[in-house]
Amino acid sequence: MMASWLRSRKIWVYTQVVDFRKQLDGLVGIIGNEMGLKSEDGIYVFRNRNRDKLKIILWDRNGFVMGYKRLERGRFDFPEDDDEIIKMDLKQLEMLVSGMPMVRVGKREKMDLFLS
Repeated sequence: MMASWLRSRKIWVYTQVVDFRKQLDGLVGIIGNEMGLKSEDGIYVFRNRNRDKLKIILWDRNGFVMGYKRLERGRFDFPEDDDEIIKMDLKQLEMLVSGMPMVRVGKREKMDLFLS
């Protein structure tokens, strides 16, 4: 079960491959510069090239929190479209982190819908 302070947050999944040598500051830069979102306003999920690792970032009152998940076997099921981000709810995030297929549970939405 995820912590209760996650429930009211918007959850965004960045579909492009991220170099996992990037640490917190590099990923926060992607949120603002490439996704066009405020890093303090949601939960952000990133993946590596092999699709076996996730990094999750969120703002908690006075600083960022970063989580990391590595699958021992298998891969996370991310969509191929590099021009989109995915918005999902907390239950879908729990399923993704558990290793369940995301393409069937995530709601795909065009990035430009959120910039207007």
